[in-house]
Parts: sequence; C-alpha cells; structure tokens
Amino acid sequence: MRQITNFRFFAFVAMCSISLFYLTPIFAQQIQVRGLVKDAVTGSPLAGVSIRVNNVSLGSSGEDGRFSLGDVASGSSVEFRLIGYESIIQRATANMEVSLVSNGDELEEVVVIGYGSVKKSDLTGSVGSVSNQTLTRGGQFNAAAGMQGAVSGVNIVRSNNKPGGGYAIEVRGLSSISSSNAPLVVIDGVPGADLDKINPDDIEKIDILKDASATAIYGSRGANGVVIVTTKRGLDGKPAISYSGYVGLRRYMNIPDMMSGEEYVQLAREARRATNNNEYVADEAIFSDPSELLAVQNGNYFDWVDAISNNAMQTNHTISANGGTEDVKYALSAGYYNEGGVLYPQGYDRYSLRANLDLKANSFLDFGGSLYLTHDIRETGNSDLMQDAIRMRPTQHPNSLVDGTELWRYPSNGLFNPLVTQQNEFNNTKGTNILANAYVSLKPIAGFELRSTFSPYIVNTQVGQYRGVYTKALQGTAAGATNSLRKYTDINWVFDNVANYKWESSGHKLDFTGVFSLQQDQYENMQAASRNLSFNSLWYNLQGGEMTALNSAYTQVNLMSYLFRANYTFNEKYLLTASTRYDGSSKLARGNKWALFPSAAMAWRLKQESFLNDVNWLDDLKLRISYGRTGNDSVSPYSTAGTISGPRYYVFGEDVIGNIPNNLRNDALTWEKTAEYNLGVDFGLFGNRLSGNVELYNRLTTDLIMTRSVPTHLGYGSIMDNVGSVRNKGIEATLNSVNINNGNFKWSSVINLAYNHNAIVDLAFKEDLGRYSPQLEGMVGDYNNRWFIGQPIRSNWNLMTLGVWQLGEEAEAAKYGQSPGQFRVRDFDGDGAIHADRDRALDGKRQADWNGGFTNIFEYKGFDLAVHAYWRTGARERNQFYVSYALENNNLNFNNLRKNYWTPENPSNDMAQPSNMGPYRDQNSTVASVSHVMQSTDFLKIAYMTIGYTFQSSFAEQIKARNIRLYATVQNPFIFTSWSGFDPEQPSASIGGTDLMTRSIFFGLNVSF
Repeated sequence: MRQITNFRFFAFVAMCSISLFYLTPIFAQQIQVRGLVKDAVTGSPLAGVSIRVNNVSLGSSGEDGRFSLGDVASGSSVEFRLIGYESIIQRATANMEVSLVSNGDELEEVVVIGYGSVKKSDLTGSVGSVSNQTLTRGGQFNAAAGMQGAVSGVNIVRSNNKPGGGYAIEVRGLSSISSSNAPLVVIDGVPGADLDKINPDDIEKIDILKDASATAIYGSRGANGVVIVTTKRGLDGKPAISYSGYVGLRRYMNIPDMMSGEEYVQLAREARRATNNNEYVADEAIFSDPSELLAVQNGNYFDWVDAISNNAMQTNHTISANGGTEDVKYALSAGYYNEGGVLYPQGYDRYSLRANLDLKANSFLDFGGSLYLTHDIRETGNSDLMQDAIRMRPTQHPNSLVDGTELWRYPSNGLFNPLVTQQNEFNNTKGTNILANAYVSLKPIAGFELRSTFSPYIVNTQVGQYRGVYTKALQGTAAGATNSLRKYTDINWVFDNVANYKWESSGHKLDFTGVFSLQQDQYENMQAASRNLSFNSLWYNLQGGEMTALNSAYTQVNLMSYLFRANYTFNEKYLLTASTRYDGSSKLARGNKWALFPSAAMAWRLKQESFLNDVNWLDDLKLRISYGRTGNDSVSPYSTAGTISGPRYYVFGEDVIGNIPNNLRNDALTWEKTAEYNLGVDFGLFGNRLSGNVELYNRLTTDLIMTRSVPTHLGYGSIMDNVGSVRNKGIEATLNSVNINNGNFKWSSVINLAYNHNAIVDLAFKEDLGRYSPQLEGMVGDYNNRWFIGQPIRSNWNLMTLGVWQLGEEAEAAKYGQSPGQFRVRDFDGDGAIHADRDRALDGKRQADWNGGFTNIFEYKGFDLAVHAYWRTGARERNQFYVSYALENNNLNFNNLRKNYWTPENPSNDMAQPSNMGPYRDQNSTVASVSHVMQSTDFLKIAYMTIGYTFQSSFAEQIKARNIRLYATVQNPFIFTSWSGFDPEQPSASIGGTDLMTRSIFFGLNVSF
C-alpha cells in the first residue's frame, strides 16, 4: 500500500514537470527583441542574416545589421544564419548584439556566372561583384554611376550630363575598331536589357564577367564582357517594409573659366589691333552696336550662363516590402526619381514598379516570376542653349541699354538671345520598359533540375521635338514652327531551357549544366515631321502643318544557342570549369551563321594544402588560370544580305519607279572572334583584414567586322568584311582592408586599379607608313584612317606645336611665311617648310592607361562616413571646348576662355595673338589637328561624400521601426584636373550635346519596419 502511494506521488510529480516544460513558453514573459548582427573580426554590420526563433523564421537583419523580432518569449532560442559565416544560437533578450565568425571571408558568397551560380570559393574565372550597398551609398540614380571606380578593369564614364543622361561601360579596353565595345547587360536573365532604366534600390547585386572563360557562357554576346544584374527577391520571414529617399539641390560646378567683361573688351581691342599694324583703334570702331558700346563705356557686363540657369531639385523615393515562408516568397517595390534641369526646360522623371513571386508546390515543382516596369520622361530642351550662352559676349544684354527693347538677334556676331530661344524649343523622350520573366522548375530526382524560363523585354519609346520660330534653328523666319514625332517599339524575348545535375561523393563534386536558348528581337519604327505650324502644339498636331517626312521601318533578329558547362571540384582544392557554346545568328551571311565558343579554367586553393595549414597569417590563397573564346556579330540586320533603296523615279518616255542596291553584300562575312588568357590570384591575410586579388590578362580579337575599301569600278567604295585584329593586355588589382577596428571606431578601405595596353595587331589594308612621315619609319598600317599597327586604336597624329613665334625671330618665322605672335610648329626635317604629313608625329592616345577607385568608410558608434573617389590617367584628347572657345574658332565674335595670349607687350608662349594666329590653328581647314589643342584627360573625382547617423534601437522602438538612419550626401564635391573644358570624361563632346557638370547636395532617410 505504501509502495502504491509512493508510485502515485512520483507519477503526479512527473506529470506536473512535463506539463510545466511544455507550458513554460506559453506563460513565459513576452519581450520585444531588437539587436545588431556584426562580423566578429571587422565589426561591420551584416545585412540579410536569417533569424529563426524556436526553428521558426521571423525575418532577417537590415542593411545596417539591425533587426527587430517583436514579441518573443524570454529565453527562447534565436538562431542566426548567413552564407559565409558559422551559424550561432543565443537566448533571446531585449537587446542582443551578435557576432558571427566568418567561415572563409565571404568565400561562401554566391556569384552569378550566367545560367547558374557558384560559391566565390569555387570561382575559376575573373568576376567582379558590386553589392547593393555600394550601388546606393552615394545616392546615384543610375546603377552604372554607382559602379564607377568600384571594379578593377571596368571603365565607366557618363556619356551625357543632361538630366537622365546615360553611362558608357568598357571592360578591359577596346576590342573593336568600328563596332560597339559595350558589354552585354543581363537583367534577371534577360540579355540586352537597359541598365539605365533600373532603380539601384531594386538591385541585389551586380556581377561583371571579365575574362573570356567567364563570358564564353554567353558566346556571341560576351566578347566585350557581361554585366549580370540580379534584382531583389523575397526572403523567408515575416513581412519587412522599408523606405529610402532623399531630397536636395543640384547646381553647376567646374564651370569653364571664361573671360570677364573687362578681359573680353581688352581681347576685342587686341584682336582689332592685330589687324591694324599693331595700332589700337577707338572702341566706337570695335563695338558698332550702340547698346554694346554703352555697356563698355559704363563697365556694365552681363553673365549669360547665370541668367539662363538656376538651382534644380533632385529627389528619389523607394518603398519596398518582402517576406514569405519556405513555400511562398514575395517582393514588391515602387520608386520615383526626379532630376530637375539646371537649364529650363530640362528635366528627368522615372517611375518604377517591381514584383517578384516564388512558389514552392512541393519538393518536385517550383514556379515563379517577376515583373519590372519603368516609365521615364526626359526633356533636354534647346540643344544650342548652353553653347550660345557661353559664346555670348558679356557686353551684350537681353534688352537694349539704349531704348530697353528686347533683343532677338545680335547683328555684331549673329547670335540669338538665349533667354528667348530657351523658351521655344523642346526635345522630349518618353519610354516605357517592361522586363518580365516566368519560370517553372522540376526536380524529378535528387540533384537534377529542369528549368524553363520565358523572359519578354518590351520597350516603347516616343521622341518628340518642337522648334518655334524664335530659335537658332529657324532664326525668326516667317516659315513657321516645325515639329516631329518618332515612335518605336522593341520586343525582345528569350526562351531558356536549362538542365542541371549536381553530384557529390568522397571529395568529388560535379555540376553539369546544359542549355538550349532561343532569342528574338523585333524592332518597329515610325516617324513623321511637319512645318509651318500655326501655334505651339508641340508634337501632338502633326497634321496642323505641312508634312515634310513620313517613314517607317522593321527589323527582326534571331539567335539560337546550345550550351554545355561542367564544374568539377576535388577535395575543395582543385577546381576545373569547362564550357562550350554553339551560337547561330541571323545577322550573318548564309554558311557563316554558326560558331563554336569554348572555354576552360582551373583553380588551385593552395591554402587547403597541408604545407600551408600552419601559416596562421594566411587565410586564403587561390591561383586561377583560364582560356576562352567569345564572339561578336555586330553588324546591322540584313546588311550581309544586301539592302535596296526606297523608290526612285526614272524617265524612259514615261515615269518608271525603280530601286538600287544600298550596299555591296559579303557572303563570307562571319563572326568577330576574341580569345583571352587570364591568370589570377586571390588572397586573404591576417584574419582576412587584408584581402583582394590580382589579374593578368591577354586578349586578342581577330576577324574584326569593319568596312574595307574596294575598287570603285564595283560601284561602291567599301564593303563590310572581317579584317584586322586588336590586342588588349593588362593587369588589375583589388585590395580590401580593415585599417582600424578598436571597438567603437572602425576604418575600412577598398582600392582597385587597372592598367590596359591596347594595340592594333593586323589590318586588311597595310602600307609602308614611312613614305608619309619619317616619324613612322619602319611602321605599317592604314594611313588614311590613322590606324598604325603596334599602336593603340585611338592614336593621335598631330603637328607638334612648339609655342609662339617671338619678337626677334622674324627672319626665321618668315621662312615659313609666318610672323611673331603666330603658332609655331616643329619642322622635323628642317627643310624650312611644314608638310601636312611629313612633319606630323604620334602624340599619345585617346584611351587611358590607368583607371581605378578608392573608397574609405569610417564608423564611430552610430555615425558613418563614406568617401569614394575614382580616377583615370594616361590619355590625351582634342579638347573640343578649347577649340570652340579659346580663340581657335573666333578671336572677336564670341567670348573666350581666359587665356594668356600673345601681344607685343606680353610675349606669351602659350597662346597666339588674337586675329594673328597663323595657319596652324585647329579650325584652319588645312590643318587636321595640332598638338596645342590636345590636353591630358587625367582627373581625380571625388564621386561622393556621405555622412549618416543610425539611431539607437530604443529610439526606433518608439515608432515600431527596426532601424532609422538619417544622412547627408554631396555628389561631385571636388574634381582635380588640368583639363580646361567642362568635363574630362567627355573630352570630344560638344557642349550643345551634353551639359556642364553638376554638384548635388541632399538629405536622406532610410527606415525599415
């Protein structure tokens, strides 16, 4: 009886214990859990860390590493996971600070390589990556701008400074002489998409494939590199809503140093003096316009650039949400960007919408898709406005100083009042881009996946122009205003079918990928124009005037591809990648449409070897070597088949309509091919506080697609053919460092630099160049096109300016038919005459040797400061702005750059005498180019400086936020250059086609819930 009682007692106690064990979480105290996840070595915050409580996903850390879990039972198990780091479990507390230990310094980071991805540790080719944080840190509206100076060997320049202007990207130099050198852009699997249209806030990361072993996976499209853009997708966890935005002002910077009013007046006097036996004349004889004369007499001068420009608004806003479960993940975002024009009516607006959905039905079937929609409106205004404003004399005023009437055209120099023309011309572009894809994935057996993706890319664009009577183009004539409208649609679709199999056993890992891909691009265009409009109807009333143009066009291009790739890894030490792609392009001639593009790459992770196990300061060391071939089919559609003209009318007794061939067809035209070797070293030192890589490459492009001269008796002067070859070789280096990390203060840096040597190797037409000039003795090439074998594609061939003929050198100058005050050029053979060819010399090249970037990030408690700079050096180009505004073009009619010009009292050797420059100035029709109009384009730009503060979690809790960050950014705060134009990145651009550089100052907010 006693034993039964004891048994019942112990059973009761056990049941109570078990009940309390299960019920404790229910009755445990619920707490608000917030905290920070950071790198255990560097102390930097970690974004995207997956957080699970009691094995249930509750979200992830934000961009600043902070997280908020809401109500969690005190003492619950909280697990933190991030690729590349060891997972950790801690007990839940109100405020948590978690340090994750790297398991290979981001070697587990996933790198997209096309039709798949690999861990960074398994990478064998040359790939550069740019994170979302790097893209958005400086507040850039364009992802390409965010990449400037961020990846070694990738040179990015802004091609247009007007609002919404795009960027040009070059990867490892110039491979083609006459075709495009732009890389292929792939956005979410869609090749040929437009990077300028994507909101950087929506991008997860960008991977740039640089060497041919990496780009060969894209075969015919990868000869100039591949830029792979991956947008953000849904995450496993409860919904996370974020907002980022800023507002600020932009204004002109680096304004060219033009003459003041007094300086221009003195220039006008000196210019007239030079044509009057060096005797001054009265101002009344120089300034025939009474208003100008009055301005000179009263010292009353006008600043035209200031008058037509103003500070402009710049703002950007993005709101996004993502979340989901293991079976359903989603991501949504909406964005708006506005860049006001410093010149009216310029401006740019971009609207963006993004939606991603990934569904997992079961272990066998996945389905999903994405939709990215952008609509942008770009107004560039009067293309001549800034040019005219800079040319305007400071002695000219908008209204006559004599009677106050508004002036329209100035008879003294034929210019038109910019304040009037500014209001009467509009150039407007509206575009709608739809980038979508849908996929289905089947996994019939373990390790095997079949995936089909259909990706349409649709671009609808409308370009409208209106020119009123009072514009420079129409010059106030009575003919009436003109307008035009062009609409075009580009429908591009890609259908990819991918089979992938992964196998792993006893240290061996194999990854096989096979792809069958179809791509089609259809382009339709229609354009109309009219004149003699009765009122300002912009481009919406073409029928309101006399029709002057009506045309349309259609093209279609098809591409079919077969691809196979294999990745093999043994013991995590020895890696091999091999791929081959077979491409067929409809643009090439029959019988030459198909080409094979193979590649192979090997890597050896030396750090995994036993003989380096005890080297504690060495964390990673990997050697890579690769070879690959890629191609280029950069010819216009149908050009290999031959095209015919529009209708032509002939009279043979009566009118007969006929057509003639437009070009001479080439049935042998085939692929432009590029072969490249690459040697790389990846390293990590001192606990990965110092890491980076070094690359050496040698790239040869053969069968260049370009025009070749043919005998004129064939009826044509040239034919498109495969001719010539070009080599690029160079070195690239990237270094990441944590300079200081002592708890509250951290300083980290990233620096990259690249050197590229470009040279023409062969040409279809070659001749002995020594017969043209002794300076080319022993060289061959194509002299008419200035292509010299052994020299860069963009070489300068100039008469070499030695300065200015001085007083006392009259006799020597007279031998050349010149006089003191005129430009003096070098007579190489000393025969007393300057020959158009024989006295020229190679004067550098227009492609930079070196380019790079340098980023420094400082963090102190909640404060952060980021400074990013990029540079370029080693190029010389013809300064178009100098030629147009530094006395070369006109000594007296227009205002000029401030220059130390020659006068008898000021024997300058920098600039010739106004109105007496002699025959060797750039604008002289007998002189192609002279060295004094060439300038170094070397520059160092501070791209941005950003300072921010992230509030403590206790403050964020008051508005139920995960984190709050306020920041201020200055874009383009400084530029260091000797370039006398407006922007050394656009040396040959006319100011009318672009704009002055701008500096932006704005304030922003990042907040997530």
